[in-house]
Order: sequence, then C-alpha cells, then structure tokens
Amino acid sequence: MTKKEIRTHFKGLRNALKSEEIDKMSKRIHDLLFSRLMMHRYSPIHLYLPIKRNNEVDSLLILNTLRKDFSPDIFIPKSLENGELLHTKFLESTPVETNHWGIEEPIDIEHALNSEAFFEQFKNEDILIFVPLLAFDKKGNRVGYGKGFYDRFLQYATKDTTIVGLSLFEPTDLIEDPNEFDVKMNFCVTPERVWAW
Repeated sequence: MTKKEIRTHFKGLRNALKSEEIDKMSKRIHDLLFSRLMMHRYSPIHLYLPIKRNNEVDSLLILNTLRKDFSPDIFIPKSLENGELLHTKFLESTPVETNHWGIEEPIDIEHALNSEAFFEQFKNEDILIFVPLLAFDKKGNRVGYGKGFYDRFLQYATKDTTIVGLSLFEPTDLIEDPNEFDVKMNFCVTPERVWAW
C-alpha cells in the first residue's frame, strides 16, 4: 500500500478502538518496552505526549515509569508552523498546553533547543528518540501524519541515536513509496512483540 492508503486504513482501525482497548494495548507496549530494551543506558530520552483524540498509544505510561524508576533527561517537542520541532527538558513542574493538532506541548520555550542543537549538545551520549506513527512496515519504515516534523528532526541524529516507534497494530508488509527523507526506526514496539532492525 502507499502512504496515503495506509493512513486511511490505519486511521479507520484506530478510530474503531475503544478507550479500554487502547489502555490495555498501551500497557502491553509499556511492559514489552521495559522488559526488552536496556532503558537505563539512555539519556537523554525524547518522548512525545499522546494525542488522545487520535487514539494514540498512551506514552504517559512510559513517561511516568522513566521518572519513577530511571533518571534520564527527558525532552518533549513543540511543533512550529514552519515544520520544525523545538525540544524542551521536561520536569514535573513543566507547564503544557494543547495545540491546534491536539498535542500537549511545553508553554515555556525560552531554553528550548532546535533539532540541530539538540543532537549537538548530546553528541557523546546514547540518545533514545520515541517517534509517533500511524503504521510501519516490516523493513522499519514508518508512516506518520504526513507533516514531516520527525524526519526533519532526525536528519541530525548521531550514530548513537536509537529510534523507537510505538504502534497499536502489527506492521504492514511494505510501504510502497518511502522517500529519501524518511528515517527508518531501530525498533518498533507493538502489543505483541518488539520489532528490531
């Protein structure tokens, strides 16, 4: 299937899910993630906050465990109108607001880093980036919402960057039309297993 076909298909599957199903699937994803990946080795960790109205994986479960049982520097993104992301260190006291896409984002961006500066600051660290997605294929390609925010962000990734997707569904066989700007994942965690490339 093409990206357009995949977006239509998986949006339909997501919209059909009940909140109780999403909660259970998100918990299984959380448990598999922490049992299979060596989370203690990563700092910083970059994590998006879920768009509840889009029935996304509840990444707040991951955030809460990281804060409770680990001590990484956690960063969350803010989307700009020009298609770029800014990256802000997330603390318990960090105020957030919901943007017009339904994404919770930091309000205070005075000390936020742009994408190039983020990877430059942590160029000697093991970085973990969680990427949102609608679907993925068995080669590690992902389909997002089509805005390209994360592909622009990840073009600066270092060799020590690990990219992890979170998916409520298992992969499609093949995304027919990836392009040169698409950045592949290292892992994708579903309720059933951890896919690795």
